[in-house]
Amino acid sequence: MALSSNPGDQEERLRIFRAIAPHFGKVLPASFFQKTYTVVPGIDRVHHLIEGIYKPAGSAYPLSVASMLKSQYSDQVHYNPDRTWWIQYSPKDGGMNMAVNTALIRCMADHQPILVLRQVADKTGPQGAQHRLLGLGYVETFDAATNLFRIRGLEWDEIGAVLGLDLSDDLVETALRLESLEKWMPFEAVNRSVYTVTRQKRDAAFVRIVLDNYGHTCAVTGLRFQSNSHTEAHGAHIIGKEERGTDDPRNGLALSRSVHWAFDQGIFRISDQYEVVINPKARAASIANFPLMEMDRKKIYLPKDKYYHPHPEALAWHKAEVFDRFTL
Repeated sequence: MALSSNPGDQEERLRIFRAIAPHFGKVLPASFFQKTYTVVPGIDRVHHLIEGIYKPAGSAYPLSVASMLKSQYSDQVHYNPDRTWWIQYSPKDGGMNMAVNTALIRCMADHQPILVLRQVADKTGPQGAQHRLLGLGYVETFDAATNLFRIRGLEWDEIGAVLGLDLSDDLVETALRLESLEKWMPFEAVNRSVYTVTRQKRDAAFVRIVLDNYGHTCAVTGLRFQSNSHTEAHGAHIIGKEERGTDDPRNGLALSRSVHWAFDQGIFRISDQYEVVINPKARAASIANFPLMEMDRKKIYLPKDKYYHPHPEALAWHKAEVFDRFTL
């Protein structure tokens, strides 16, 4: 690839970003980034994971930056009021005269997007080294006093505009997955493109994400039945669809059918400590062979990925609007 004066460099970067977009928001093994061609044909690699900045040979710009767990700055993702996110990134030692650091400055000057990875587990973890592909970001500032770059992440609408992508079926799931990386909003944001997609398509994407997060297992009972054609658990909204509850995966729980019904009726709620709380008023009902009633104060099963844990505000809404209003 040629240097910055050659538009071919920028077009090649956009080609790579478009091909990788369906994986934005996912936690992926090191092999995905180092040998991307095994998953996404035509893309050699997203990042070599040798050092923080990855700049392909011949390109004027880095393709990606990886924030490592052992960074002296312990980089974290922070939320902006507009639902974008930002991350502080510490460049490679050696100052701004280092080629890769200079290239990151060039990204800032030329307003070129860059892929952002954040390590979530090192090679000693049970599944080996893993990184979350946060998506695209713009390098906004560099603070020479702290030697930190500030990278602003893009929410889906901006990503779609930058890459010229419409919300095809596979990208609806991507857009919803990215919601869990953004500032929480409890209800549908009608000004966002993902909420212009049909309810049927959004429901299907939401259910796939939620069931995958919970391993197709009911969060309350631990029961699981899954085959190629059948899954017993539902992907349930905490703030209901009829209330225009968000399709952010943090508004979701995997629940068996009878448990889903009981949750929607207010027979139980989930506490801030992620425990089942049976509604005292429900105990006056005629009950037989309904094991849920014996699960009071039982801890629910949670996704391994904390980004997908039920949001406290969603649980509080369910308590106030459903659980507390339960009547026989």
